[in-house]
Amino acid sequence: MRNLSIIVLAVILLTTACAGPRQKLSPKANVALRTANMNYSQKIIEDAEKNYLIVLEDCPEHAEALNRMGRISYARAEQIPGTALENYTKAFDYVSKSIETYNSFDPFTDADRREVKELTDLRTSSWTRIFQIAEKERTDGNTKQAVEIYQKLLKMDPQRDEPLRMMYEVYSDDPSKSELAEQTLMEIYAKNPDDVGVLKNLGAFYYNEKEDYAKALEFYERVKVKEPTDVNTLQLIATCQFELEMYEEALSSLQMVLNIEPQNTDALFDAKVIAHKIKNFDLALEYMRKLLAIHEGEEELREITYLLAEMNRPEEMITMAEKWYELNPTSKDAVLMIINAAKATKNKTLETKYSNIYKEM
Repeated sequence: MRNLSIIVLAVILLTTACAGPRQKLSPKANVALRTANMNYSQKIIEDAEKNYLIVLEDCPEHAEALNRMGRISYARAEQIPGTALENYTKAFDYVSKSIETYNSFDPFTDADRREVKELTDLRTSSWTRIFQIAEKERTDGNTKQAVEIYQKLLKMDPQRDEPLRMMYEVYSDDPSKSELAEQTLMEIYAKNPDDVGVLKNLGAFYYNEKEDYAKALEFYERVKVKEPTDVNTLQLIATCQFELEMYEEALSSLQMVLNIEPQNTDALFDAKVIAHKIKNFDLALEYMRKLLAIHEGEEELREITYLLAEMNRPEEMITMAEKWYELNPTSKDAVLMIINAAKATKNKTLETKYSNIYKEM
């Protein structure tokens, strides 16, 4: 331990020239500080640490002693992996206090400014290394330990939301922790109320996990304001509106999708369903014809034939039903629809033709 190498992020000061004179120490602490600096420069780390602790007992806010203890703790975390979490945490705490003291100096010199910059980088590095430890615990399946470290990180730097995002990943994978997942998402939202990704996650959570379509719609509408041409969001909005029986609004949302992507078959299909549900058969037929133009399959022909029957348009019904029959000559339903339409139009020849076909089936 005496030869523990130090990761030096700044030029080693051999005296207390910067901070010392501005912070009064007892005679005993002054001796300890000089001794600690000498030990530190000679890499006699354990002795330096003991003496810096004597200084901190006398003056808990002593900038230089806190600075050096932070660097020692960081180096120990690097050198002894088994102590990494403990020592990166100590480094963060010591360095944070040191920065606070430096910033209180008046006058605040260029040397102080340089020291604060280096210490800020060291503090960020300490936080990042702890976050990496938490991530390893999470990926290794040790979610309880990971969450404990994430919670520690949140206390260390409440402004950062990465730990909350990772906690959400943990909770969302466990159905029994749905409430914690929601709570964590709302904490993320509180920190990032305008973040599109956060708004989408909240929408998805309330849509998928809670089936709270009103709440999901609230967040998707906010996404829409920021990304008005995002097709996926518009379709999710339409689905929420449909579930809430806001059928006209849902149709409007789907039309926005179709204005952007006229051949979006999902939007056409959903629009057709909603139009039919509200008995706007002409609009449903319009969407069905568009689907048919994209893909003339049996399902499309079947649906449009039945809709035409519902609308009492037998001539068009015959055309579609015959196409259906041509596509699938084994379909009795197609033949029956032609027969019924032929009767409605008094087309005896056609009725006879397909009646005979039906008998042979």
